[in-house]
Amino acid sequence: MSENGTINSQGVNPQWLLERLKRHFSELARLALPAVMMRIGIFGLAMVDTAMVGHYATEHLAWLNLANQSVIMFALVVGLGLLGGITVYTANAIGADDKREAGRVWRRNVPFTIAVGIGIMLAVWPAETWLTLLGQPEVKAQEGGKLIRILALGLPAHMLFVCCTMFLEGIKRAEVGFYVMVGANLVNVALNYALIFGHFGMPELGAEGSAWASTGVRIFMAIAALGYVWFAPSVRGYGLRKPHGQKWHEWRDQRHMGYASAVSLAAEVLAFGALAIFAGWLGTVPLAAHGVVFQVVGVPLMMSIGIGVASSVRVGIAFSRADKADAALAGLSGILLNFLLTGAFAVGIYFFIEPLLDIFTDDQRIIALLVPPVVIYAIAMIFDASQMVASMILRGYRETWWPTYLQGFAFIIVMLPACYIMAFPVGHGWAGLMEGMCMGVITSWILQMARFYHLARTRI
Repeated sequence: MSENGTINSQGVNPQWLLERLKRHFSELARLALPAVMMRIGIFGLAMVDTAMVGHYATEHLAWLNLANQSVIMFALVVGLGLLGGITVYTANAIGADDKREAGRVWRRNVPFTIAVGIGIMLAVWPAETWLTLLGQPEVKAQEGGKLIRILALGLPAHMLFVCCTMFLEGIKRAEVGFYVMVGANLVNVALNYALIFGHFGMPELGAEGSAWASTGVRIFMAIAALGYVWFAPSVRGYGLRKPHGQKWHEWRDQRHMGYASAVSLAAEVLAFGALAIFAGWLGTVPLAAHGVVFQVVGVPLMMSIGIGVASSVRVGIAFSRADKADAALAGLSGILLNFLLTGAFAVGIYFFIEPLLDIFTDDQRIIALLVPPVVIYAIAMIFDASQMVASMILRGYRETWWPTYLQGFAFIIVMLPACYIMAFPVGHGWAGLMEGMCMGVITSWILQMARFYHLARTRI
């Protein structure tokens, strides 16, 4: 038997395997739960927007989906990527038992975060021009552009919220972000109800009202998270009110990590944003339907992000111990757990698709478009979630660029042409977009699993 009890004369030690599986699944659940709950809360905001605007008017839903999925989503993920090093560097400081350094990470990132937020707001401001360049008809470009400008006003606040919650996750207070999201969802429902439909003496604004509600909620989230970080007794020992005392070049490594993350996220969102553009070319109903289907599959995708984060931590711990077998088992545990959960959700989506769609719209044209290809986008959801988990597992092996290369190939070289060909030349319309997406995410999963297999056999 090997020193760590992993291998006996007949192969893997069954007792070791059972113990490690139990521990990995237990740790995955513990680490993933706070991240999952906060991200489900963020997704809940978009779900409520889609459902309430969908019940107001299909045309307004199409405009809102165009604004969010073509421009705002891209701006948000670039901002998130640029701030991506905050949690890592905060956690490193906590691991070294240096609270002052952890506080310094947050303090130096506040002005950087504000600059990022203002920068992306200004970048998306000529929204009508961007939508016109993306081939949208004049009316959709005008209406979508108006919504984008309203939503852009909340981007600096959203980035400040992200800065604070990333710091809190780094000091193991991730539950605070979830509590903020609970309050944000309540505020969002109230504002949407008032501004979309014209209740409580407010004007009836439709999709524009939802956009103003989203901006108001983002400001609420920033104030709540910043207030906690600034005033909560539990974080007073981090020196958050003291100047960080660092020069720009002294923390460039953290920013470089953010730049790499931003490139990776931007490539993925550009590819999926292009699908919304294709849907817009197909018409108003396909565009509205496109937004609805991503709300239907959104919860399991948010769960997978949490599982992926937890899996990367577990792989990283084993990797740092130079334990090849345990690193591989940690990765496989995350992949298996994700397949079990998303597979269960896919079955539920298949059998209950019509009641789920009724939550978001009463337009029978949208429902008729989404019901027939349910198997295709349910399968795509499983593999999209699984390729996300796989990419995070690779990063647990300290892979930074390989996931980006593989996802970029799958999404840009495989998925986008496949979506276009299946939707237009082949003539499958919106269902063709789902067929092409399925091809892309399965390709991404296969490539990243091949890389994982290589690392599990050769790395360490």
